[in-house]
Amino acid sequence: MRVKLIFAWYDLWVGAYWDTKAKALYLFPVPMIGLKIWRNQ
Repeated sequence: MRVKLIFAWYDLWVGAYWDTKAKALYLFPVPMIGLKIWRNQ
């Protein structure tokens, strides 16, 4: 499992999003700053 800290100035939301194509979970505890969590293939 890998975790990456991301900054997205265009994402002004708080919550979680599951990307089915990339099989990754995006967690945004505060607007614009989040975590991308995915498995190594």
